[in-house]
Amino acid sequence: MVEKNMKNNYLIYLISFFSGFLSLAQEIIWMRLISFAGMSVPQTFSYTLAFFLLGIAVGAQIGKSICSKNVVSINTLGHIFILIAVVDLILIGLVYWYLNILGISILFLGLCVFVCASIRGIVFPLIHHVGTEQVKAGAQISNVYFSNVFGSALAPILIGFIILDYFNTQQTYFLICFLTLVIGFLCLNAGTVKRVVVVLGVGVLVLVGVSERIILELSKGRWDEGKYPSQIFENKYGFIQVYDDEVIFGANVYDGKFNTDIFKNTNGIERAYLLTAIHPNAENILVIGLSTGSWVKVLSTMPNVKKITVIEINPAYIDLIKQHPIVSNLLRDGRIEFIFDDGRKWIQKNQDKKFDIVLMNTTWHWRAYVSNLLSKDFFSFVSHSLSDTGVIYYNTTESLDAYYTAKKVFPYVYKYRFMILASHEKQTLDFDSVQKNLCNLRDYLTQKNVFLGQECILATNEIMKNPLLSYKEIDFSSLGRKPEVITDDNMIVEFKYGKGL
Repeated sequence: MVEKNMKNNYLIYLISFFSGFLSLAQEIIWMRLISFAGMSVPQTFSYTLAFFLLGIAVGAQIGKSICSKNVVSINTLGHIFILIAVVDLILIGLVYWYLNILGISILFLGLCVFVCASIRGIVFPLIHHVGTEQVKAGAQISNVYFSNVFGSALAPILIGFIILDYFNTQQTYFLICFLTLVIGFLCLNAGTVKRVVVVLGVGVLVLVGVSERIILELSKGRWDEGKYPSQIFENKYGFIQVYDDEVIFGANVYDGKFNTDIFKNTNGIERAYLLTAIHPNAENILVIGLSTGSWVKVLSTMPNVKKITVIEINPAYIDLIKQHPIVSNLLRDGRIEFIFDDGRKWIQKNQDKKFDIVLMNTTWHWRAYVSNLLSKDFFSFVSHSLSDTGVIYYNTTESLDAYYTAKKVFPYVYKYRFMILASHEKQTLDFDSVQKNLCNLRDYLTQKNVFLGQECILATNEIMKNPLLSYKEIDFSSLGRKPEVITDDNMIVEFKYGKGL
């Protein structure tokens, strides 16, 4: 039933390796697309994985059926790999068409994952059948399996940590298609099909050079109906979209605007100015999450600041800031240190450092991994990083459970719009002190005052429009339940009470 003359075991090991490598590589790309389309909610991972595993199972059954009914050879494997590449190309074309005509559909993307995995799932039973037919020894079987598992394990590392720093998601997808064609070519006997594969391979390489369209289509209308982003920054850490040259989205979710003008105030920047008024003598500041840099720019105008440490996981934000005069001079301010790291890990590694202000105007409470920055466990770390008079100020993005959680760590918790102000000391806000402190703000490089004369009063009015509510004044009734403590383990803001798909 199976061709008896397998001449080169090493070729089978190579095919088995790339079978696993290319399958997992393509899964990572589909995961990235669906996560982006689903605004990074944690359910996108299990959703994609479910379709992928179901597809692999169906494909394996098809592969088993082929093995039992047909003569299988290395040449057969070549034809299957060519089929896989063609199907992958058709799928990405269908995705572009669907997005362009009908818009985002998580269900449609899931079905594409299923088809992709089903076709790729066919090949490994055939590889195992061909690779172990002549030699039934355990060593031969284990070598075939090891090659496949090794390829599967290497793909997330190579694609996720290296390739996506040099190629965007669409380019990586086409590179995987090209490699699939190469493996198919190596398996084929000489003939017309090989020449067709060469032509197809050249065409796929041309597609690698085509400008990004898939992420562009997924971004359409996120800020304004029918409007595409003017820029997209992409690397292994994620995506940054720019709309109208001032609105920033991170991974398809609103992330801020370029603005420090409290009177223009298109981005709630009075929340940042509150810190300058309530803790005017701050010298050492920690900011977790850079985004547009607008909030860091406001804090940099405080007269007593000696150092601002900014922790940002995505270095592409620096490239973005360089382009915008409102914030670009942050890069020339010697007091500001930019560190590219995970905010939580950095705090854990630097518990000896003390800060007068810790600011986190970070992501939405329903996105994946946000519990790492909203949990009681995390705030216990932050509490030890505050100076005796220090405050932590962070965006709850309307999660009332975040206020309840903060109260379990800090004796004094306040609400300002959707922000939490927490400290070990009581905080007060009065018109005269706010006005005085705002009048003292000045640009560090030019030494020009931010507010002059009557502007100090007007700016104070902007801040005082919203009350600083004590914890007892916070209304939890809209929850319709008792508030709960967010922990690293329960992740309630992501799963139990999250946005979901």
